[in-house]
Amino acid sequence: MKPDVLKVERLALGEVWRRKKLLVLHLAGNAILGGASYGWLWLAEATVVEVVWSGLLALGIVFAALWLHGMALAAFHGEGNALPVRATLRRLHRLLPWALLAAAVVAAGVWLGQYEGRVTAWLASLLTLRLRTPVGPRQVAWVYPALLRGCCLVALLVLAPLASQAAAGLRVRQALSVVGRPRYWITCAVLVFAGVYVPGRLVGWIVEWESLTARFASVAVRFALAYALAVTAWLTLAAAIARLVMRPAGGGKEDAKATA
Repeated sequence: MKPDVLKVERLALGEVWRRKKLLVLHLAGNAILGGASYGWLWLAEATVVEVVWSGLLALGIVFAALWLHGMALAAFHGEGNALPVRATLRRLHRLLPWALLAAAVVAAGVWLGQYEGRVTAWLASLLTLRLRTPVGPRQVAWVYPALLRGCCLVALLVLAPLASQAAAGLRVRQALSVVGRPRYWITCAVLVFAGVYVPGRLVGWIVEWESLTARFASVAVRFALAYALAVTAWLTLAAAIARLVMRPAGGGKEDAKATA
């Protein structure tokens, strides 16, 4: 038999589809969190009361996001379809350090992104000197953003198994074994393509319609599809991490059957 190259991703996706309550919760919950975050940006902060209210709302949004995604990470470590609501609440203190590290990675990426112009100009000058041929900043403008986003993405994917183990109440050593496995990074590559690249192309796709109604419908459908793909890819990653934790690093009976 031919090996099933995408077996881990297929089985993980099946787990997501089996836990329909979790899928619906994330589709609705992330939309609500996104709307709440956007509304928070418009809050007035002219008085002390308004500043306090803004701070409390921000903490509430962060707490809800941490609980929602922690529940997704913990859910696939269990056998049943019940949502681990209380268990996730009890382990939020274990999940918080990894969430803070993830936020620090994103913040560092945003901060380093401010130097894109300087780095691009320096790189163009360096290549011009080394290659003895003119290299314009436009020709290498993609290099720094691509490297920066790639490094940030890899860092976040390293933290994902660690956060999953914390949410499930397991040891960090098991998470580190997942990070060191090539199968995990293959899964990440597939899911990043399906959950980041494809949604990005859908959102950026410009369809020329003469009718304003048709344009609006096209935007609505494309954004909804992109959002559903991104959420599904995230849950599939959470399920794949749990599956890789449950299987030994060298494979097992399941892997042997797949490669037979």
